[in-house]
Amino acid sequence: MNFHLSAEEEQLRQSVAAFVQTELIPLEPEFAYAPDIFEGSRWKSRVKSSSDPEVRRYLEIMEGLEKKAEAMGLWHLDIPKAYGGMAVSNVAMIAVTEELEKSAIPFEFGNHVSNILFNCQGEQIDKYLWPCIRGEKTSAFGLSEPASGADPSMMQTTATPDGDYFEINGTKMFPTFADVADFVQLFARLPGTKGREGVTCFLIDTGAPGYRVVRSIATIAGTEPCELVFEDCRVHKSAVLGEVGNGWALNQAWLGARRFQVGIRAHGMAQRVLGAVAQVLRQDSKEAEKYLGTIGHFLGELEALKALTYSASWRADQKMDVRVDAAKVKLFGTELAHKVIDFALEAVGPSALRKDHVIARAFRHARARRIIEGPSEVQRHIIQRELFRQGTALLELQ
Repeated sequence: MNFHLSAEEEQLRQSVAAFVQTELIPLEPEFAYAPDIFEGSRWKSRVKSSSDPEVRRYLEIMEGLEKKAEAMGLWHLDIPKAYGGMAVSNVAMIAVTEELEKSAIPFEFGNHVSNILFNCQGEQIDKYLWPCIRGEKTSAFGLSEPASGADPSMMQTTATPDGDYFEINGTKMFPTFADVADFVQLFARLPGTKGREGVTCFLIDTGAPGYRVVRSIATIAGTEPCELVFEDCRVHKSAVLGEVGNGWALNQAWLGARRFQVGIRAHGMAQRVLGAVAQVLRQDSKEAEKYLGTIGHFLGELEALKALTYSASWRADQKMDVRVDAAKVKLFGTELAHKVIDFALEAVGPSALRKDHVIARAFRHARARRIIEGPSEVQRHIIQRELFRQGTALLELQ
């Protein structure tokens, strides 16, 4: 395995590092008191509809950063070249994200284009894909349901064929910011199918007849997922993303791509928290001596997380099957970040409980990240299932 960046990729990483040092880090004191919505990376979806003067003020700051990033050529990094992007490798994107995570400012390069939207065909490209690339539209991801919980193979939402149309019925829980998204990537199954069979993805405009946003749900992490209800929602067959019955593969592609980013973001979050702990302990040598061993242990684990994330990303670049790798990254990264932050709260004490403290902010996100995009128990199941298969194969050799 070779995780070294090419000369072009290394130049990109250095440009991002310079952007972080000169543009983002100086803004950290300002963002310590920003509205909660700016804690997460999906702030763009929510703030565009806000009339709150304070929210608009921070939005202007972020838009100014976007213009500077675009001027430096740091935009659309993971967009295919056919759509005007740079199509950088998975390893390079991890390197870019690692640099961004050295700052607590929730800034990303690009406009949140779901990777499965590159399966758009015909009119879908102009209606959904290009507007998302340009930042004119945002989407929500409609997968989880009240009854299926963390296991999407148990989804109950149905898409019943009716000539050139499908009639969709069911409920989706926790699509992030679906109440302000322009459309939803909705997963439903064909009648009479079960498990992974018959799952199909549809692109459905917000406000379509029979599609209703029931409520927005405030969470401890600052995000606001929604409950969506579909009652006899008729959509034309042209709304199918990819192919009928191929939705499970699209779902796995979306989750796999995001889990590598979750790993390196957990690494960055934990590093910032340990930095905050070190800043406090420098003022008390006795306290510092008491915690040095634990901090050293966490630093070692963080290096292991970094290596695991880069390794999985490299395997993805080689077009290998990385479903289990993605589960390992998601599980190890989010669990480790939570352990680091829990330790930091104990080491720093009551001052870290202030809502605007960097450790308190990190804690709210860290606990949620162990659930979002696949809870830890689901990741353990994926890994254990693969280990069982390997164990069975070894027994057959005896």
